[in-house]
Amino acid sequence: MTIDYKSRLQALPGASQLSQRRDGCWMDAPHLDVQALAACMKEWEAHLSTMTGAVSANDEIEVIYHYYLDHQAYNFKVITRQNSLPTISLILPAANWIERDIMDLYRITFKDHPNPKRLVRTVQMEPGLFREKGGSAEKRR
Repeated sequence: MTIDYKSRLQALPGASQLSQRRDGCWMDAPHLDVQALAACMKEWEAHLSTMTGAVSANDEIEVIYHYYLDHQAYNFKVITRQNSLPTISLILPAANWIERDIMDLYRITFKDHPNPKRLVRTVQMEPGLFREKGGSAEKRR
């Protein structure tokens, strides 16, 4: 049985068109239901490679979920809402530390995360280091 991944992914709540690029499939879907996505990927035995973040407009954060499925990279770009997203770590435990890292560096919340303690940020470092324009070195000058 062959699964039509593209059609199933584009049918998820908040999904948009999935496009093929040189570096994999991409979906820019600001309001994608990331928990529904994680559940599909778990069902299909996809590998969560990582998640990345970047500051976006209106002080929100773009989070890109990077998966690997059937020899293909799949990347899904979403945007936080009020600096928050639902956790996927309850569905995919591999997301636990990745979400904690993003919480530390971008000062966002993953709702219902099972262990939201800081991961990489020292006690002296303020949360949201990557939100600062010019980085922390620029701020200290």
